[in-house]
Amino acid sequence: MYFRTTHPQPLAQPPLPTRPVEPAPFASPVATRNRVAVIDLGTNTFHLLIVEFTDFGTFVVKEKYKEAVKLGEGITQQVIAEAAFHRGIDALKKFRTLIDARGVSTVLAFGTSALRDAQNAAVFLDAAREEAGIAIRIINGNEEAALIYQGVRNGVVFPPGENVLLIDIGGGSVEFIVGTAQQAKLLRSTRLGAARLLEQIAPADPPSRADIAATRKVIAAQLDELLREIAEFQVRTVVGSSGTFETLGALTAAESRDVLAMQNPNGFGLSPARFQKLKARLLKASREERLLMPGMEVARVDMILMGVVLIDYVLQRLPIENILVSTYALKEGILYDYLETQRESALPHTEADRGLREKAIRAVGHKYHFEEGHANQVALLALQLFDELRGLHGYGPEERELLKYACLLHDIGHFVGRSGHHKHGQYILMNAPIQGFASSELLLLGNLVRYHRKSLPSKEHFHFNLLPKAEKELILRLSALLRLADCLDRGHRHLIRQLRALQTEVEVVVGVEASGEVDIELTAARENTELFEVAYGLPITFRAA
Repeated sequence: MYFRTTHPQPLAQPPLPTRPVEPAPFASPVATRNRVAVIDLGTNTFHLLIVEFTDFGTFVVKEKYKEAVKLGEGITQQVIAEAAFHRGIDALKKFRTLIDARGVSTVLAFGTSALRDAQNAAVFLDAAREEAGIAIRIINGNEEAALIYQGVRNGVVFPPGENVLLIDIGGGSVEFIVGTAQQAKLLRSTRLGAARLLEQIAPADPPSRADIAATRKVIAAQLDELLREIAEFQVRTVVGSSGTFETLGALTAAESRDVLAMQNPNGFGLSPARFQKLKARLLKASREERLLMPGMEVARVDMILMGVVLIDYVLQRLPIENILVSTYALKEGILYDYLETQRESALPHTEADRGLREKAIRAVGHKYHFEEGHANQVALLALQLFDELRGLHGYGPEERELLKYACLLHDIGHFVGRSGHHKHGQYILMNAPIQGFASSELLLLGNLVRYHRKSLPSKEHFHFNLLPKAEKELILRLSALLRLADCLDRGHRHLIRQLRALQTEVEVVVGVEASGEVDIELTAARENTELFEVAYGLPITFRAA
């Protein structure tokens, strides 16, 4: 799936005026083998993402930069206008400066809808290579959809066992993908981008009913047959990526004062009913009023109108129950695809069988020097307790996964200091976004780490009090298991092999099988049963088998 940045055959068209080429040293003298730059040449915005791959199958972002180039200005003319042409080359030259400064060894530059449709695309690609030292690969719509799928599925947790509809609204095209976490089942690209629609409709400010009706007519002509095909997959969840959905997430989060989601909207969910309220608000507002809305990005203030009409059209024709926002899309898909292609040569490690989310968690653990043997042992014991007590708590695989990750990272606060390390760990998790995790998940993980020792959860604790009632109960129950599991490896000796729990109406009895004397561990567990008793309403005792 990785496409090398080869130059396509030139197309026959009149060349645009070009400026004198300024010689520049394109090769960085400090190039780092594992640093890669991805350039997404969108119809409206050029994006640069520079990352460094780790030895654990993840990457660390070193630079993010974007510039509103508006390459698709006059997109219906199928030619890159001269002013847009020069803006694009200027942006790429800035990108080259950042690429060289960061010691990048590999540049992956991809052109999408605006370049696909432009008759003078080859002239632009020549100028990009000569003036900025950047070779661009133009990908077709289905290739773009496949890469978007790669990015989104590694950034957002899909509902298990369900088909999900991915929608990526760009300036020039909209990609529709149906798939599960394991595979894409349908890939389609349509020429319905927000910039394209905006130029074609040229709505009033605010848009009139006639403007909206005209937009829907254009959308219907391209989408009706596709939506009938998508309906056969019985999708219930939409995952939306790129600027329109990110802005909708930011607007909704701002409205509900969800500060964490405003900072990191990845995985943020909104119901169709909530979307309808926001749609009505946006379509009634003038441009000036939209600019004043908290969460609105200036670059999206016009195009978002076309985006919400398109989303609304889809929601009216499919039984969608939930909308999720993904900040992962084409750029991240390119990286994951490159990572898979280069794994053996670029990233020698032995964790290929682990999921990307767990790799990201372990990468955080290594970054903060966790004691991996102890973390693994605590996870083993906590998950055994979780499984043995399933009839008591009633949770499933998603909560089990969350508990495992909290166990692996429960001691990362030691990086800051031993005293209060549970609070330091929470701070790290709340301020270091982890690939593939929504801000809501990081809030839960932070709380679990916070309560693996010392005081019990309290309404007086700010980050605990942010949670709704059901999630407060979840924190109580899972942190109780984490706390006991930590105690059962009190000496970091990894002696306990198996836990067997017997639940009665009056107590929970846990039998402990160990490979040696574990009085220290049993004593620690017996002294820390208060949280379990509060969470489950039953006393718990431990007996050596």
